[in-house]
This record gives sequence, C-alpha cells and structure tokens, in this order.
Amino acid sequence: MARLFGAGGGPFVGGEYWSVFIRRLGATTVEMGLISSISSAINMLLAIPSGWLTDRTSNLKRLYIFGRLLSLPTGLLRFLAKTWPFCILISGWEAISGRIMSPSSEIILIRSLSNMDRIKGLSLRDTITSIIGIAGPLISALVITYFGGLESADSIRPLFLIQFVVGIFIFAFEATQLQEVKLTRVKRSAGIVSHLFSMFREAPILSLHLLRECVMTFTWQLTMPFMGIYLVDVKGADQFILGWRGTIATAVPVFFSIPAGYLAERVGRRRLAYYTRFTGWMGTLITIFTPRTHPEFLIVASALQSMLITMFIGWTAFRQESIPLQARGRWSGINILMNGLVGIITPIVGGIIWNLNPDYLWWIGLFCDAFIVLPVMIVIGHKVSKTEI
Repeated sequence: MARLFGAGGGPFVGGEYWSVFIRRLGATTVEMGLISSISSAINMLLAIPSGWLTDRTSNLKRLYIFGRLLSLPTGLLRFLAKTWPFCILISGWEAISGRIMSPSSEIILIRSLSNMDRIKGLSLRDTITSIIGIAGPLISALVITYFGGLESADSIRPLFLIQFVVGIFIFAFEATQLQEVKLTRVKRSAGIVSHLFSMFREAPILSLHLLRECVMTFTWQLTMPFMGIYLVDVKGADQFILGWRGTIATAVPVFFSIPAGYLAERVGRRRLAYYTRFTGWMGTLITIFTPRTHPEFLIVASALQSMLITMFIGWTAFRQESIPLQARGRWSGINILMNGLVGIITPIVGGIIWNLNPDYLWWIGLFCDAFIVLPVMIVIGHKVSKTEI
C-alpha cells in the first residue's frame, strides 16, 4: 500500500497560482516563458544520465527518497522569492530533484501492481489521493483572500509555506513506509548512448509513443506557464473561481476513477482514451469562449478537462505495459531528453504569441491534440495486438 500511494507524489497547494505569483513579481510573459525554458533545458541535460542511473541501480527506493529529499526546499524557496529571476533558481532546483525522483517513482508504482490489477490499483490510488486533497484548493482561496487577494504576490506567498510543511509530512511517510521493489539488473557492456537508444530496437512502438509525448509537451508548455494569468487577467477569475476549479478537478477522480477503471476494462483501455479526448476539447473551447463577465464557466471547463485525465487511466496502464521493464529507465531518459528540447523553445514562443492574442495559445493546443495526438494514438493502437492487454 505504501508503494502504491507513496510513489505517486504529493500535492502541490499552489496550483494555478504559481504563474500568477511570478507575474505579480514583475515578470513579462516572455520572461515567464524563459523560466519554463530553463527548467526544460535542465531536464534535457539530466535526462540521459538519470535514465542510465535508474537502469543501473538496484535500490530504487533509496534513489526515489533522495530525490524527494532534494525536492523538499522547493516550497520554502517559493515562499522566500522576492524577484522573478529568483524563480529561475527554484525551477532549476525543482527540475534536478524531479529528474532523480521521477523515473524511480514510475517504476516502483507500476512494478507494485500486476497486469491484472494495474487498472484497479491506479484507479484506487487516484480516488484516495483525490479525497485527501479535495479541500486544498478552497483552503488556498481562503488563505489568499485573508492575505489580500490576487493582486499582490505577498497574498499568494503563504501557500508555498503550506506546501513546504505538507511536503515534510509526505517525505516522513514515504521514507518510513515505502517498500522496495525487487529488480534483476543485467550487466551491459554497451556505452551509455547506445545502451539508451537500444530500447527502440527492443520495442519499436516506443518511437510513436515518443512522438505523442513530444506533441503533448509542446501543447502543455505552450499554455501551462500562462494558465493562471490567462484565467485571472483575461477571463476575470478570482481566487474562489480558481479554488473551485481545483476542487472540481480533485473531486472528479473521487467519483469517476474507479468507474473509469471498470469502463476501461469493458470497452478497451485504448478505445476509452480515444473517445474521451473530446471532453478535453470541449473544456478547451469553453475556456476560450468564456466571457470575462461569467468566469464561473471556467469551473465547467475544469470538470471536463479533469474527466479527460481521469478516463485516460487505461492508456496510462497500456503505455507502461508496452515499455519493457528493463528499459523503463532508458525510456524516461530519452523521453525527457526529447521533451526537454521541445520545452526549451516552446514557452518563449508562447510568450511571444501571447502578445499577439492569448487565445491563440489554446487554439494551437486544440489543433495539435485533435490532428496529431489522437491520430498517433490510433496508429499505436492499430500496430499492437488486437487483444486488449
């Protein structure tokens, strides 16, 4: 049980407030994009070494806990930030700890569940973690209101201190309760680069998975660095709209994660993922067309986008099963390397596009998902066995 919930990571109480916080510290949209780009560059530089290290360590728990320990100061550093350039250091620190922690976390989580129980286990984890965090967004809104609202960085700052305190408790739980997984490592004589890229010979389908991941990273990096200021400064959302968005996003998995798991087993893991892309598109369209006079529509958009993520659980399991166990560290390294390349340029491009029209960011993301991501997913599904994994 500790493997299942511990390795999944902890909640971040700041949510969409982080971009608003950076903006209130005086950063322009291009400078906000620069912060994301630097984080992606660090991810890219550490991608291959982290994948190589993960594939060669036999004590994944120790590696994960070390990464979690490194991530602890992030909330405190955010709380102490007084100028936006300091946020570059924070993003860099976060990227380093994430590169150490993320690959081992994924392996521990997937290895802890059998093929038969994987969907049920992931659904149960999502449900329980959502129940735990369901009140967090509204508490965040109340905290910001108490300290003065969204117009000042100092009103948002206390959220990051809460993040730091919560992180200490999560670290203590994981360090004492997380169990090790047993893996047999095969000694390899190949060099680091040839060792990492050999996974494409072992599992050719991973090249299509990589294409899908890169396009999704492009759309994510194009919009997410600016999500908070888009909702607040363009659509007129206040802290309570953001709070309710977070609460709904957390509540949807509570009610639908377990049903989604059963539905994925009945209609097919990949097929369900295809169909539910439409809910994400509807959420994006509602976000774009929400008038400033009615920002409450953004809550509906959050519910639809959360439904997409919840119903995507079947594809998450399928993707993990298609990656050979002995190649998962390498996959993580190559995946982060390529996505890092995408992520270096995209946020800066997003900041430039914002100055033309902020809505364009979301239209581009919608186009990429509908005409690239979904077709690639269908091709992947066509190339694998017709028997559901």
